[in-house]
Amino acid sequence: MTPIIDAYAHVALPRFLALEDMLRLMDREGVTAALLSTAETCPDLLEISRALVAHPDRFRAVGMPVGRSPEHVRAAIRAQLASGFSGIRLPAAFIAANPDVLAILGEAGAFPLVVGDQGLRVAAELLADFLDEFPASFVLAGHFAGPADPALLSAHPEVSRLFDHPRFHVAFTRHGALGHTPLEAWAAAVVARIGWGRVLWGSEWPVALWRDETYRTTLDWALRLNPTAADLQAIRHDNAHRLLFARPIAPRPLGPEWDMTALKRHADVWLFPPSLNLSEERHRPIMLAYEAWGGERRGRYSEFMLQMAETGIANQGNHTP
Repeated sequence: MTPIIDAYAHVALPRFLALEDMLRLMDREGVTAALLSTAETCPDLLEISRALVAHPDRFRAVGMPVGRSPEHVRAAIRAQLASGFSGIRLPAAFIAANPDVLAILGEAGAFPLVVGDQGLRVAAELLADFLDEFPASFVLAGHFAGPADPALLSAHPEVSRLFDHPRFHVAFTRHGALGHTPLEAWAAAVVARIGWGRVLWGSEWPVALWRDETYRTTLDWALRLNPTAADLQAIRHDNAHRLLFARPIAPRPLGPEWDMTALKRHADVWLFPPSLNLSEERHRPIMLAYEAWGGERRGRYSEFMLQMAETGIANQGNHTP
């Protein structure tokens, strides 16, 4: 079996996965390594740091621009990079409003994992300048680099300049959430522009699960673009290995003073949008029970939830006086 690297997965508690949850998933799916991230709704940087320190051969990490003030945000970014994080997840709009943050990454030889829309147009010029100024760094654009009309790639010089840069890479992530966009046409245009050698794959797990996707459906999404076997190996392993894992790292624990969970943006876990919202506390035992049930090997998450509901109804009926 060809080894797989997941270039975008969420480890952070209580919203996402614990380190041990991620390791079980990887071992089940034949995933040798993963790039870990989190989000504003769960800025648990310490769990990511724990994973990085425990398994530096299997994990790389991108942190977050989180803090109580602009100065605290920048101090936190430097602390994350100093502890062994390889980069920072930055929304394109944040870069446009805070361009100095890119220099912090560049001076550390780190990279931004950028998320946004419209081909990252709002930050495209800044990102291209960053690549020119810091040759040891690269840019990884998550979520298909902001799907839009494929004509955008040629219509705006700043977007063209960014996508044509040899150290600009695109991660195919958030597959199911982008169904409302012309995703296949955009992805095909991106591949035609940059080639499979600059494309990575990431599951966005466990968020993909909440949309009733399976790990395999995210992994196989690119098949609809008719890649060759060599192309598939490039996006599933080789490109991520070259960019993220070719050089060993020696991380150290991120200090407890960088526990940012108190600054989280509160949000429910949304299942099968827009149908069902659950608190993080109520959702986590259900997600773990699904994995114990057999996960996608037995059925989709929605099927498990339906079975659980039917069992509950039957049990309630059995106890009706």
